[in-house]
Amino acid sequence: MNPSLSVSTHWNDETNQTDIIPDLVLKNSEKILQYLSPGFLKALELSILLVDDAGMKTINAERRGKDKTTDVLSFPLYCEFPEVPVQILGEVVISVDTCRKQAMEIGHSLMDEFYRLLVHGILHLFGYDHETNEEDAKLMRKMEDECLDLVFLR
Repeated sequence: MNPSLSVSTHWNDETNQTDIIPDLVLKNSEKILQYLSPGFLKALELSILLVDDAGMKTINAERRGKDKTTDVLSFPLYCEFPEVPVQILGEVVISVDTCRKQAMEIGHSLMDEFYRLLVHGILHLFGYDHETNEEDAKLMRKMEDECLDLVFLR
């Protein structure tokens, strides 16, 4: 927990949606980042980009060579060593179209799914990875639950 961390979050919405409220997301992002950030960090910058499926497909093709849409992508810039106190964490890109579809399929709200994707993306920016092995996947799920508790239980 790093309560003295100064957080700057850049919000970019290319979808013109109205269901996801930027001010609330920025406030909750700050809670999540303060929770996850090591004590040496004094300031951290995060970019959040909302796109539609077509935009996500373009980004995924250009940046990862995968010609398909997906729910969330993370592009990290953060480096734990050396312990530089002011850093840009990176960018989380979320497809609002896929977020809506998955929320309906799973049976929970758009906001529940949005924060699940946002937390998942932020954890990837900090180096968590669910695809390396089962132990790492369990740790990432645990951290996702802890971060989501910050948003929904407090």
